[in-house]
Order: sequence, then C-alpha cells, then structure tokens
Amino acid sequence: MIDLKQVFASLAAGAVLTMGTTICAASVAPAALVAGGIEYGASADYVQQVYGAPSEIETKHHHELFSGAVTKYEYGDSFEVTFVDGLARHIEISRHNGIKTAAGIEVGSTLEEVKAAYGEPDKIHGDKYIYLCDDNSDLGIVFEVEHNKVDEIEIGYLD
Repeated sequence: MIDLKQVFASLAAGAVLTMGTTICAASVAPAALVAGGIEYGASADYVQQVYGAPSEIETKHHHELFSGAVTKYEYGDSFEVTFVDGLARHIEISRHNGIKTAAGIEVGSTLEEVKAAYGEPDKIHGDKYIYLCDDNSDLGIVFEVEHNKVDEIEIGYLD
C-alpha cells in the first residue's frame, strides 16, 4: 500500500530543493563577460583600437593561472586587460572611470543595482559577490563591494 504522507513529503522536499536551486542559479551568459565594450576573448589589437596604446605593458612567460604568453595592458591605474596568447582573458576595473559591464554596472554602483541587473550571486566570499558563467564555472564576474557600493569589478577567469 502506498503511504500518501511519504509521497507528499518527498514531493514537498523536491519542490523546496528545486526552488532553492532556481533562486541561487544566477549564472551569467558568456555574452555578459564584457566591460567597456571589450568582450572576453577580444584581441589585443581590438583593445588598442578602442582604447589606444596602454600606459604600461607587462609580459610574463609563466603565470600561475594561464599557460601561454601572458600580457597585461594597463590603462592608467584603474583599468587592466590580461591577454593569453593575444586574447583577453581577464578584465579588471578598480576605480570609477566610466567603464561599465554589459548590464551597465560600474565602480560606484550600489549592491542593489548589481542584484537588479544580475540577480543573487552564485557565491559570496567576504566582500566579493561572484556570478559564474553558466557554461564554464572558471569564468564569471566578481563585484567587490565596500559600504554597499561596487569598489572593483573583475571579468573573465576567476582566481
């Protein structure tokens, strides 16, 4: 004989699990990995076409995260693009400089604006609100938040 109480309890537990997964699944699409018109995977030549010559170029032949030739373009003291074999793999914005994500978030945006644009984060580590890429959890967007405002944005490979 079927115990209806157990069936309903199992269904209710499954519904709670499903609802919990839906609420937490705020992953971003690969197309969202953009800042200031620079997409994840953009070429170094394209970045120079958009922003001009960088103020500093740093090249490493060994990097803890990447294999291949690693070059970092620095634009002033607030915008960096790291390339691996000539393709953008990490973008960092560390000051309010007008550079925004594809959803319009910039340094200085509020946490509420971030959540309105991206939903609840996939992870929170201290002051870092992390949104993982829905097809590759090594990629995503990290918003560092201080006093309810975005203090820094990182896009691309997560370390």
